[in-house]
Amino acid sequence: MNISVLTLTRGRTTHLRNLLQGLARSTRLPDECVVIHMNEPASPLADWPFACHHYSYQHPDIGLPLAQARNLAAKKAKGDLLIFLDVDCIPAKSMIAAYESGTQQVQGITMANVRYLQKPLATYWTEPALMSQSRFHPQRQVSPITPVVREPNYGLFWSLSFALRRSLFERMDGFSDCYQGYGAEDTDFAWKARVRRVPLYWVPDAFAFHQYHGSTVPPWQHFESIVSNARTFHQRWGEWPMTSWLTAFDRAGYIEWTAAGNQIKVMRLPEQATAS
Repeated sequence: MNISVLTLTRGRTTHLRNLLQGLARSTRLPDECVVIHMNEPASPLADWPFACHHYSYQHPDIGLPLAQARNLAAKKAKGDLLIFLDVDCIPAKSMIAAYESGTQQVQGITMANVRYLQKPLATYWTEPALMSQSRFHPQRQVSPITPVVREPNYGLFWSLSFALRRSLFERMDGFSDCYQGYGAEDTDFAWKARVRRVPLYWVPDAFAFHQYHGSTVPPWQHFESIVSNARTFHQRWGEWPMTSWLTAFDRAGYIEWTAAGNQIKVMRLPEQATAS
């Protein structure tokens, strides 16, 4: 089975280098890594023990064209198995082998067991150090006992790290490119899987480590794209995504919205908002 690892980046050179270093230490090397640089030049980083292809995706109106860039990555990839890995993630040595094994056991979308690092990485790191410095996400603690675990809740689909066969990705028509930037494009992908009865599975042995970086909750810098994409999602599926973020925006007086309603009214923009 040929395996392609796909990742997107913008302004995350150090994170990307750590991801590639993790892939290079894998017990099962990928056949290639496809890197999509969103609204920045394609910049190769050193040489690796696998093919590494860099492409630039330019969109004048969308800072983070996540859905469109993921589709381009899949189009450029040559592998039978597509592993989508967030640029903030470092794969464990066993991650690719675990994904390959899981895909051979089940037909569907498989997801990794992601641990969050609690502080910035040192220049030199080891996997035992990553393990000791990281914690599970409280809502996604997957038992390491069962090799593959079915996940009935499609709301827990995790685009940080997931894998599926190319043929399945194409049958699902990839990510919906009606989403403009950050927010809901991954939930839409999960909802497409649900309506097509494509099962989700956790692969507990497919570890990845999420690199520490500063963040805000809710992500005010993506306010405009979150509101726009929430409207698009509601039109497509008849329900609201990202309800905790919309609730925070509403309580802070930036929007008028209720979960039972059918519209979002923007009252004012937060200072941190950027067009993305």
